Amino acid sequence: MALMERSALMIVLLAAAMMGVSLVERLRLARLTGNPAPIAMTALLPGFAVRLGGLAGLFIVFLGFLALFRDTSLARGFGLEDAAILIGITGFALAANAISARIATTEVGAVMSTMNASFRDANPGARMTGGDIIEGEFHDAEDDTDPATRR
Repeated sequence: MALMERSALMIVLLAAAMMGVSLVERLRLARLTGNPAPIAMTALLPGFAVRLGGLAGLFIVFLGFLALFRDTSLARGFGLEDAAILIGITGFALAANAISARIATTEVGAVMSTMNASFRDANPGARMTGGDIIEGEFHDAEDDTDPATRR
């Protein structure tokens, strides 16, 4: 935003858009895993402050670097260019998150099917019916050998 000499107001709007994209991704992930996604203001405010601080720091550093080489004049308001930048960046981030959600859905589905396949055999001891476990050792009932001789 500093290199394009846009308003400092864009920093606040970009931080808010970042929070919005983060919330959308958090809700998608919660829906995918089947867990509720509680949204608390106590978690949102520190996240917004960190994003705003990081963006403001970058804005100031780039603006200072730009001022070394030429005169700078920041926009005083919010215009169509700002709206296009904000909508474009937010739309790109949401599209990337949608692709990520599709990949995550596929991966989680593969993991869940593998786990379900491993638990399909509900009674693994059913194959050993008709035998006895004597002193921790399985003795087949059809086997005529004496368990004392197998030691």
